Amino acid sequence: MSARDPSDMLSVLHPAVRRTAIVLLHGLCSTPDELLTVQSALRGSGYSVHPMRVDGYSFDAAAPVQHAKPYERWIDAIEAQVKALREGHERVMLIGISAGSSLALGAAIRCGRGVDALVLMSTTLRFDGWAIPRTRMLLPLALYTPLGRLWQYRERAPYGVKNERVRAWIERELRQRKVSSAGSALIGIGHLREHDRLIRHVRRNLGRVQCASVLALHARQDEVASVANLDILARGLRCKEFRTVVLPDSYHMITIDNDRHHVARETLAFADAVAHALPA
Repeated sequence: MSARDPSDMLSVLHPAVRRTAIVLLHGLCSTPDELLTVQSALRGSGYSVHPMRVDGYSFDAAAPVQHAKPYERWIDAIEAQVKALREGHERVMLIGISAGSSLALGAAIRCGRGVDALVLMSTTLRFDGWAIPRTRMLLPLALYTPLGRLWQYRERAPYGVKNERVRAWIERELRQRKVSSAGSALIGIGHLREHDRLIRHVRRNLGRVQCASVLALHARQDEVASVANLDILARGLRCKEFRTVVLPDSYHMITIDNDRHHVARETLAFADAVAHALPA
């Protein structure tokens, strides 16, 4: 058995870790599998980790058709989870990836000081990555007019992943079933419209986030949302500590791509700082 770093042992043994609850929020119309690497690292260090499935937001394998609920109901579910966790924990931290980051921000706006810290991964408050077509400017026509009632977004290569072996595995998964660790094969207009409404709400209200510490991780080569999204966070958030990590060797899905272990280490170090009330 390999020796653990002393700081890792502190995470396991210190009661502050056991009193810190962490909620994981996956991307739009997807599953908690997107955050398994992070989940394993946090649980292995003793944290109380809670991957969420949100009705009308998460992918439902039992449903023949995915039906979206209003984004306010998504936030309701997370607010209820935060309130329940605060009854038995001193601190609650939210971790989200892609649309899950927007959802974490929306919940932090709603919950105020009920949320102590945020980890925002591949934050998408503006779709401006290198793979986004110019025709995206026409998307509001699909989202908010009858023209788009039958339109769906179909997931396609590179699936948010730079690693070719992982990408090939995702392609096999999508051929065999409707969802992979990178998300659903299809995203309907209802989910896309509610996500757009969520983004608009978050951008208008970023200054209302009250938690003290935020860590934002983003891939330099993100094909969906450029690192300019970090600037939106930096300008809008009023938190005491805001730290960014730009990853060199991944696309959008940083938790399953080449930098996934780097992401897990940074997240665990940040959680330890929050749990022990250290500068992040």
